[in-house]
Amino acid sequence: MSAAGLRERLKDAAAKAARGLCAALYPEGITCDLCGAELVADTRYTLCAECTGKLPLIEGHKCLGCGVPINDEADYCLRCQYTESVFRKNISPLTYDGEGKELVHALKFGGKKYIARLLGAMMSDAFIESGEEGEIVVPVPMSERERKKRGFNQSELLAEDVGGRLGMPVLPALGKVRDTRPQKDLTGKERAENLKGCFEARFADYIRRRKILLVDDVFTTGSTANECARVLLKAGARSVTVLTAAVTVPKNRVERGEDASEHRT
Repeated sequence: MSAAGLRERLKDAAAKAARGLCAALYPEGITCDLCGAELVADTRYTLCAECTGKLPLIEGHKCLGCGVPINDEADYCLRCQYTESVFRKNISPLTYDGEGKELVHALKFGGKKYIARLLGAMMSDAFIESGEEGEIVVPVPMSERERKKRGFNQSELLAEDVGGRLGMPVLPALGKVRDTRPQKDLTGKERAENLKGCFEARFADYIRRRKILLVDDVFTTGSTANECARVLLKAGARSVTVLTAAVTVPKNRVERGEDASEHRT
């Protein structure tokens, strides 16, 4: 075995040992998924009372487009007032800040796959409460390179949990056929351009005339959701509703929709 190969094996062994130690210290379902405190009673979500109280839950009046909380009587937030979307709406149980952001990061970057069950429960509850309908759950896909880099697709984990809770089949009806630049630092217009042509529809016979529930982890500008929905609708889907764990609260000029040319999706 080469020195490089040995280093890789040792690295993998160390990572497995660390995961095992973490599981022993914070047993799944027995301790709070956020702070690790012991759960003293059965709860709907695997969180202690203190962490549950800190969750940035979306309640009350919300945007009819992206689902973000709105403090006035408007039907749409500034982000969605200037945005053309082909999906029906986005539904999220949390805003992407504080403990909401921490949970998503723990799943997405911390490798804590079990958190998909916690977020999946919240997402399912939010979907039922919304009164929306769906027939097939479709996760937002990754390219092969992206999947290999992370080791898993968090949207697939969320979709599997949501599908099981809602009694809907989960179908990989979208594929990502090319790599894209990271969306994080791109403007709304750049995000939309970055995603053009990167998704393709699969299993067209199964999605035709069906109400699709598109699942992802975070709704930011809506560019990803919009491009995925466009491809699904072109393949014959009846409608597309988006379900995410968290939605960002618009902070900068482009996210607020103040430059429609930069943000139109």
